[in-house]
Amino acid sequence: MFRIPDFQRLMGSPTDNTSAAPERAGSSSPADWNSVSALVDAAHARLTHDLIGHIHVQPPSFFERLVIDVLVAMGYGGGRPSMARCLGRSWDRGIDGIILLDELGFDAIFVQAKRLKPGVAVPVSDVRDFAGSLEACRARKGVLASTTHFSPSAQAFCSSISRHIVLMDGAQLTQLMIRHNIGVKLRGSYLLKELDSEYFRTKPQPAEWRRQSKTSNSNL
Repeated sequence: MFRIPDFQRLMGSPTDNTSAAPERAGSSSPADWNSVSALVDAAHARLTHDLIGHIHVQPPSFFERLVIDVLVAMGYGGGRPSMARCLGRSWDRGIDGIILLDELGFDAIFVQAKRLKPGVAVPVSDVRDFAGSLEACRARKGVLASTTHFSPSAQAFCSSISRHIVLMDGAQLTQLMIRHNIGVKLRGSYLLKELDSEYFRTKPQPAEWRRQSKTSNSNL
């Protein structure tokens, strides 16, 4: 988990005596920057865990809506919520949602959301059933999302069929939620800068500057 004291220790306290060694001020080793990146990665890992936990305590319909929201935020359906709809139990073909890719509905993405217990892989039978639902709807594109992961046989099945089915596991889903701000909010943003030593290297002055400097000195 990201801890502010760790960050301060890596970057140096503002009360450090920076006059003692000019070359030390603002300088950070690659190891320091890697440590900061590791802290950020740890914070995201904790956030991923928390997101999955919150998804599991919600009703199944929430997860179906969540998957639709993520896909719309990614730009499918032109990024317009009006182009997407949840079907829920009102649909009897194993499809939880549809996102239209054009105004007249010539093309669409069919969505199914599988919320399973942690550690339980989505079996190939569920993927086969989803493929059958796409066939019944004469659909060519589908997204099967899960809070867990997919079995190797399920992944192999998708690569062996003509219909385009994308498997979205829990890790990918939560990363997309974080990237597109679904179920998360920005707590703070910090821009880290370091000393640009190249700027302070001795540079040859332009000829015009040298002439002006000589003229000024001759007038003294």
